[in-house]
Amino acid sequence: MRNSVLCKWLVLPLSVLVVSCSQENESEIIGKRDLVISATQETAKSEDPQTRTVLHDEEGHVWWSPQDRIVVFSGGESVVFTSANNAAAASAQFNGTISIPDPSSSDPYIKAVYPYNANPTFQGGSVTATLPSSQMGVAGTFADDLILLAARSTSPTPSGSSSTVEVPMVFEHLCTGVKFKVSQENITKVKMTATGGEPLAGRVSFSWNNAGNIVISSSVSSPSSSVTVNAPAGGFVPDTWYYIVTLPVQLSLGATFTLTCGDVSGDRVANAFNLDRGVYMSAPALDEGVDLTNSGGGDEPGPDEPDVEVQLAGPDTWVATDELGRSLPIEIEGKRSDGKVLMFYSSWHTGQHGDYTGGIVNITGVQNTLRKLFFDSDDYVTDYWGSRLGYDPCFWGEPLFGYYRTTDPWVLRKHAEMLADAGVDAVFFDCTNGELLWLDAVKVLLETWSAAKNDGVNVPKIAFTLNLFPQLARDTKRALYMLYYGISSPLTHEKDANCSLKGFYGRGEYSDLWFRLEGDDKPLIMAYPGCLDIVNDANDKAIYDFFTWRPGQPDYVYGDSPYSFDNKQFHQWGWLQDYPQTVFNGGEQMTVGVAQNASDYSHGHAYAFNSSGSYGRSYTKAHGNDNLVERTPGVAGNGSYIYGYNFQEQWDYALQKNPRHIMVTQWNEWNAARTDWPAGSAGSDSWNGFSNAFPDHFDSERSRDIEPTCNWGDHGDNYYYQLVQNVRQYKGAGPYPNVTRPKTMEIDGDFTGWDEVSPDFKHYPGNTMHRNHPWQSIYGINNPGTYSYVNNTGRNDFVDARVTRDDEYVYFYVETKENISDFTDDKWMRLLINIDRDATTGWKGYDFCLNYINPSSSSQGFVSVASGENGAWGWSTDDSATFDYAVNGNKMELRVPRSLLGLNSTDKLDFEFKWCDNNLVTSGLVTRILNLYVDGDAAPGGRFNFHYKEPVE
Repeated sequence: MRNSVLCKWLVLPLSVLVVSCSQENESEIIGKRDLVISATQETAKSEDPQTRTVLHDEEGHVWWSPQDRIVVFSGGESVVFTSANNAAAASAQFNGTISIPDPSSSDPYIKAVYPYNANPTFQGGSVTATLPSSQMGVAGTFADDLILLAARSTSPTPSGSSSTVEVPMVFEHLCTGVKFKVSQENITKVKMTATGGEPLAGRVSFSWNNAGNIVISSSVSSPSSSVTVNAPAGGFVPDTWYYIVTLPVQLSLGATFTLTCGDVSGDRVANAFNLDRGVYMSAPALDEGVDLTNSGGGDEPGPDEPDVEVQLAGPDTWVATDELGRSLPIEIEGKRSDGKVLMFYSSWHTGQHGDYTGGIVNITGVQNTLRKLFFDSDDYVTDYWGSRLGYDPCFWGEPLFGYYRTTDPWVLRKHAEMLADAGVDAVFFDCTNGELLWLDAVKVLLETWSAAKNDGVNVPKIAFTLNLFPQLARDTKRALYMLYYGISSPLTHEKDANCSLKGFYGRGEYSDLWFRLEGDDKPLIMAYPGCLDIVNDANDKAIYDFFTWRPGQPDYVYGDSPYSFDNKQFHQWGWLQDYPQTVFNGGEQMTVGVAQNASDYSHGHAYAFNSSGSYGRSYTKAHGNDNLVERTPGVAGNGSYIYGYNFQEQWDYALQKNPRHIMVTQWNEWNAARTDWPAGSAGSDSWNGFSNAFPDHFDSERSRDIEPTCNWGDHGDNYYYQLVQNVRQYKGAGPYPNVTRPKTMEIDGDFTGWDEVSPDFKHYPGNTMHRNHPWQSIYGINNPGTYSYVNNTGRNDFVDARVTRDDEYVYFYVETKENISDFTDDKWMRLLINIDRDATTGWKGYDFCLNYINPSSSSQGFVSVASGENGAWGWSTDDSATFDYAVNGNKMELRVPRSLLGLNSTDKLDFEFKWCDNNLVTSGLVTRILNLYVDGDAAPGGRFNFHYKEPVE
């Protein structure tokens, strides 16, 4: 809805009725119901010929338009409701389906926000929505979906047996601003800038107090101190009202209004004034005294005009080259929206099982000095091995983030961003062993990922994979249903000691993160329903009805074997398969594995990974183990395992078959438990048992984790970028965003004009959190809970970056969440540039580093040139190779002479760049690029780079 408002008067409230059904149930959420929201305004006049936000009269009454959409929040759910109106009117009916809160719950109110596409989110009782800083002027009204409105039911949802109840709701304006007229023709833009730098637009949070009144947070994320209103074609029509929409603000130093006509601009300055919520100031002659007569008067934009729409450069436009020289594909035609990538994920590194008093054994690390140790079944009782069995703390290698616990929010935030940037749509928790759920780790993950989602990370959805045998894990399903999915029932669960979550009930709080099949409102679970007594047990029947079921195929060889239950057939999904993988359920799902703990000896069935001829990372069906080259002890990353032969063969087959879902196995199991593998058989085939067996992981070759490792040097993230490469081939990658024309910037800390520069390279706030969390214990350290990983390097939190140019300079802009620290800080605000997009030149492809050494002053820094031999870390700095920069609060702008970057005035720019702060630590003579994942902040993360490509005319 476009909403009319007016000049110095509060908008009258809307009366809203919510119609829903109730159910006799003690749960927080009564259940999903069709819901009708009716918005009315008693005093609105009907003779107004225009629609939406058209100013109805001087009292600013609001009309709703056909197909207006709002977001409705209830019990942790968010659903888009659409107006059923056929014409603009003072009242509207919105239709949708959502869960209704119980009146006795902790939050029994229904909330609603307009517009739906302002990306509103709801967390912890607070709604967050965005007011854009670039707006379109519309004569007499507002642009579509511009201003923000919010409402909360004025009383809890009534209980009772009635099928229809009325819930009053009042929509209120969250915005304010200035309405203006101009007298001159051909004015194409009006920009309002807060002289004191107050936020006029950005992402703002608000909530309701006990009295039901809206309370707006004073903190604005991604704030902009200016708002630009662009005129429709032909310019602003003289003597016609237009609107600048802002957040409520006290302008202590006033504001400047910059009007643009052709290639001429002029300013109108206003002294201090306040902009109160719902009240718009009036400027009936904004251009009075502003001389714009020297402009050409034409419709063509001047040299400083944004000739194209500003567009975001999302993660699928980022570029990277891994240590093997493999570069990511970009701009792949035919980007698909229906293909989903799923990731098998381990949440079990909680420190709650196994005997940790002996410390962790890193098998790959041990092999550096004792090559024979784990290949001789008679020689395993040593100081390094002892008598470990089962789930004792043995890892095939060391994760990049250390021997972490999956209750560590710092690690979980890293996972959220890495998986999102790779294009992973959902993770499936590996709960296939026994009846363990590790819900304490899941709880922390959900809290961390929900916060990351609010920070703009497209975090994966979540689902569970339970025991892969039909008649097992009934208690697991009950516990999961009650403890995690939060459905109230009289279930009791006596086996929850493994999760330490007595009393934790999700209640659907994180239902926006549940993975569902497209078009299905039920959460998907990869499990068998066969252990449930749906005939005699109402609770089991409720569990059965709650989920969409996809039973898991446990074997690597067998294909889709439909499972019968309740007179229905359930098609299986796979979690890991030998090549060529099965296409499950007619193309619904396939697997892609990094390696398989199987061998020709076991006829492809699961077997000890450390047995001869196993299907490790170097194995392919086409060449067997011909590619296998064992590692040299003590030399990182020199074995054939770094190339991902097995992984790629499986990806190639999956890309050929093109299923709707691809399950990738896996991200982070790491555990290399020792056991004695029993003899096996399948049909007429049989094979002997194996003592001193490692079932799922063994070493660098015989393992299947994608998460980066410390043990391979700079090759430690090879599989991550191989994942990204193939996900892009599967899902496609969008076209390169718009690039604005050349623009000369003043480096004065004012930042005028940067909001009109495209592309806009956004990055995530909130990822400079500090770390202090117990580790898993290592090499004989007792009482691991008393030892923690600590990392306090997070400092300047990058959230935005842009680039523009003219004939003489290349200009850079960067923005952080909080004020930028002092330029004397160590490893401060470095800008890495790969000017030729050649990864074989410079250090890891970076040819220049700005601020490799700290600036000489608050306005002048140094451009350093890569000087290390054979790509080693090293930079030379010429005292005369300087650039100008300015910092003001949380923003920084700088200009670099083209000549210092090896460019002339006519060169078309096509380069990569990255901002980083407080990382790239040198240890001896070596600086590991993987440190970009660990310390400080990097935008974008890891090896990813932003790509700036000037269009070729």
